[in-house]
Amino acid sequence: MSQARESLRVAVIDNESGFIKVLTNRMDSAGWRHRVMASAVPPEELVAMKVNAVVVDLGVMGDEGWTYLERITGLLPDLGVLVCASGATVSQRVRGLRIGADDWINKPCHPEEVLARIESVARRRRRLRSSADSGPVIVGEIEIRSDQYQAFVAGQSLDLTRREFELLQLLAESEGNVLERETIYQRVWGYAMAHGDRSVDVFIRKLRHKLEKRSPNFSYIHTHFGVGYRFAAETSIPVETSAAEEGSDRAASQSTHVLSAPV
Repeated sequence: MSQARESLRVAVIDNESGFIKVLTNRMDSAGWRHRVMASAVPPEELVAMKVNAVVVDLGVMGDEGWTYLERITGLLPDLGVLVCASGATVSQRVRGLRIGADDWINKPCHPEEVLARIESVARRRRRLRSSADSGPVIVGEIEIRSDQYQAFVAGQSLDLTRREFELLQLLAESEGNVLERETIYQRVWGYAMAHGDRSVDVFIRKLRHKLEKRSPNFSYIHTHFGVGYRFAAETSIPVETSAAEEGSDRAASQSTHVLSAPV
């Protein structure tokens, strides 16, 4: 038995008539509202449409497709972005995901899978909005602001991409607990991690670099080899022994020598 679907608003930027017809028919059956555009629209128009997600074929824009993708993911952090394109290589898909797309699916594809991925993207966006309502999270020297999709140290932005922010937020929400790589990928990227995929490690490395640059006195992301990562603010400055402690240690040492001296 199929589960009832929530009502979503989706923008589709594509000019492939066959794909559009099948996809919009399925959206109609699901009770979703949608708007189809044959070419790119300014990001501001997507905001005005109040859509939950946009499905975009970068081929519609030719060489400008990557620039457009970067614009809508950078300017509209609240918007779920699913790229649906023909003949994309692995490197192109990886590039799109690193720019900030929530998901990428290659054509030809089944409309039911596209709808399922849109729902997954919308759920993640909702979780982020919920976190934003709960106010900033302070860990060590970092202030994590979900309402701005950004993190700050002493008022200075870490300049995180959307994906980097989502990763940081997930780790911070699980502070002190080890998260497996597969779990991180599932919750940030939204689907199962393929064998050999190193995206989590790549993004962890980028995030660590930005954290170390702004907050060098703390170590935040800790590797548990063969398992995953743990998030906790641990100072990287060695604690200096106080003068009183040094005096106590010397006294104890002298006392030991006296007791052990031959009679």
